[in-house]
Amino acid sequence: MQMPMALAGVSSHAGLSLGRSQRGESAEALSPCRLRASGGGAVLLGPWLLRAVLLLPAGHPRLQPGPAAAALWFGALHRDWLRGHGIDAICHEGPVVPHWACFAGRSPGEVLVDGRKLTGVSQTWRRDRVQLWSGTLLSPVPWSMLCQELNRRAEHAQVLAATTTTVQACLGHAPNAARWAAELAAHLREAAARDATCAASMQGPRARPRLGPPVEAPMADGPIRHEELFS
Repeated sequence: MQMPMALAGVSSHAGLSLGRSQRGESAEALSPCRLRASGGGAVLLGPWLLRAVLLLPAGHPRLQPGPAAAALWFGALHRDWLRGHGIDAICHEGPVVPHWACFAGRSPGEVLVDGRKLTGVSQTWRRDRVQLWSGTLLSPVPWSMLCQELNRRAEHAQVLAATTTTVQACLGHAPNAARWAAELAAHLREAAARDATCAASMQGPRARPRLGPPVEAPMADGPIRHEELFS
């Protein structure tokens, strides 16, 4: 089986990622502005957002139960990693709550602290691979920038600030983004490889993955290119 691959990093400047249904909503003041092939809410990219992607071959054992279980597993990896840093995180296990802004919505596997969203997770399924994506808020986000870009009222920025939290708010100090990115990528890669190795050592037929339609991803689909994801 092909080994899992993980990348993590932060953007050096602000950008925007929109869901498919949000075509034409942006004022196009932010660059880059990416339109995803899948749906979902808007994501404000920037140095405040630690993004990660885990690429798994379609035969990986954690994919066999389907997208819902994969999302919960992926979210749990982030939850446990954040707990290791002293953050009392939990995973959302309730229904999907859609919103025009990604971080105001909720979906299974996403990470919350005191009911406020810290990490969003999503996934894109293809015939030969699955990409699991995440975004973790490291530091205060200029939500007014997102609202202005999408022509939303100023009150929406207040709602976003009230329904989200950041690593900085949880710990009382700003994290080292580069160190956290390297650590998260290693954590995801090692956990996925460990699960694949454990499954391979067990006897018995391997179930076929339940491949469904693409689901929400917080950035453009396609091959993983580090310079595009984290520039």
